[in-house]
Order: sequence, then structure tokens, then C-alpha cells
Amino acid sequence: MSEKASEKMSIVVSCIDHRFWPETLSLCQKKFGHFDSIQLAGASKNIASASNPANKKTLLENIKIAIKLHLAETLILTNHLDCGAYGGSKNFTSFKEEFDFHKKELDRAKKIAEKIFPRLKVKTFFVVKNKKGKVEIK
Repeated sequence: MSEKASEKMSIVVSCIDHRFWPETLSLCQKKFGHFDSIQLAGASKNIASASNPANKKTLLENIKIAIKLHLAETLILTNHLDCGAYGGSKNFTSFKEEFDFHKKELDRAKKIAEKIFPRLKVKTFFVVKNKKGKVEIK
């Protein structure tokens, strides 16, 4: 094991979207320290409402590996604004509608993850870009 046993490790699940992941992972590193990164199109959608069961299986297997190899204690689930896996922002009439939708999806993913991995602390975040174009975690 490459990490110290006493160092608390996290797992961050994020989307592959180039508009968000570089800054998202940088913010997570500042906030959570060391973590294993799992990137899959749709991020937490693959737990909450996977359109492809193989993606859900792959994501859950990667989480299990991170727990086993790096003793991860926290799972951070993210979704982001204008995610193509959900059809993008055009499928919503407002930011509030999109935010509320993703909040429900993240809550659903959290509940599922907590049942599958009862020892993990699960946190959820919605990733947006502010008026200056900087990524923020909400």
C-alpha cells in the first residue's frame, strides 16, 4: 500500500467532461487531500440511474478496489451543470430546475452507495461554473 495507513483517503467520482474535471479534482484535493479519482461519463448517474448496467458495475468495482487497496473512508459523488449524459442544460427550464434535479440524483446515488458501502462516509457535490468561468463545488 502506497499511502500511510493513518492517512485518511477518499474516492472522488467525477465526469469525464473537460470543462469541469481538471478544476473539480483540484478543488477536491484542496478540500480532501489525497484521493483516488474515478471518472466516468455521467459521474454519479452511473449509481443513481445508470442507463448502462455495465457502467454501474464498473464504477462499483472501482470503488471496492479503492477501499481495499487504499483504505478509503469517504466517497465523494459529483454531478455537474450541463452534463451531456443527462441531455445537458437544454433539458431544463432554469438553473434552479437543473440544480434541484441533480440534487435528487445525488441524494439517490448517496443512498444506494451507503447501502452498498455502509462503512464509507458519502458526500455529494454539484459542480458549476460561476460568472467568471471558475468551477465551484456546491
